[in-house]
Amino acid sequence: MDLEIQNKCLLSKWLFKLINEDGLWQEILKHKYLGSKTISQVEKKIGDSHFWFVLMEVKKEFLQYVTFNLPNGEHIRFWEDKWLGNTSFSAQYPAIYNLVIRKHVTVKKVMSLTPLDVSIRRALSW
Repeated sequence: MDLEIQNKCLLSKWLFKLINEDGLWQEILKHKYLGSKTISQVEKKIGDSHFWFVLMEVKKEFLQYVTFNLPNGEHIRFWEDKWLGNTSFSAQYPAIYNLVIRKHVTVKKVMSLTPLDVSIRRALSW
């Protein structure tokens, strides 16, 4: 048995439960580490608990293999999360993504205005 793979799987399961379930431990972690941010917007930092630190180490790989359902878009990043299809917009359109000013903006924020609330550093020419 490969213990490193087993450990990543277990940590991924904890991440899944943190994102998708409600409970006391989820509330504690969300309050302490997330605040008003989504799981994909936070990074590990000095002073974090060992558990949170290792969760953040597997988070990037975990997020590569998950997609999100879009209830209201409040906790889903428009560019970096896979919410429409099997690929994130940042991976599908890297040239546009490089020009985006607010890379971590949520789907809810982008869709709140018409035309869409997407800030780009310069005018696009086709």
